[in-house]
Amino acid sequence: MLDTILSGPTPRTRIQVLTGESSDPARRGDKKVVAFSDCRYVCRDFATLQRCVDAIKASDDKLRARPEDLMLWDWDDTHVQFDNPDEPRLGGGTVFLGVAWYDAEFFIERGGAGFSRMHQVVYKHIGVKPEAITIQHFLAADVATFTSTEVVTESPGALTACAAA
Repeated sequence: MLDTILSGPTPRTRIQVLTGESSDPARRGDKKVVAFSDCRYVCRDFATLQRCVDAIKASDDKLRARPEDLMLWDWDDTHVQFDNPDEPRLGGGTVFLGVAWYDAEFFIERGGAGFSRMHQVVYKHIGVKPEAITIQHFLAADVATFTSTEVVTESPGALTACAAA
C-alpha cells in the first residue's frame, strides 16, 4: 500500500493511508464516541512501516466483517509520517492509529488491549518493539468525571476509576 502512495510526489508530512470512522460517517452511523485511543508505532525502517500498515488494514477488514451489533469500537484514520521524507524507503517513521470506542463499559474492559499478550505477539511479528509504542486514552467530556489530581494510566482499574459508566 505504501508503494502506491509513494509513486506520487514525496510526502513531507503525515499522510493518511487508511480511512477510518471519522472520515467515513457511514461507519460511525448513529453511534456516539465515548472514548478515543491515540496509538503510535515508531518503526525503525520502511519494511516495518509497511508491515504495520498492512496489519492494521487486515485487522480493519476483519472488523468490517463483524455484525453491526458487535461494533463497540472502530479504527479511526491511519496516518504515516516518514523519518526521511525525501527518501521514505531509506528510513522508518511513525504510524498513527486512532481507536474510537462507542461503549463505556467495553472501553473500561478492553481499553488496555493494546498491550495484551495477543497484541505483543502481533507487534513482534511486525517488528515494532514495545518501547516504540505509545497509547493514550481520552474520555469524552460527557462520560468523564475527573478531579484535578486524577491521572489516567494504561491499567483497566485506572480507566474504571476515571470513567463514569
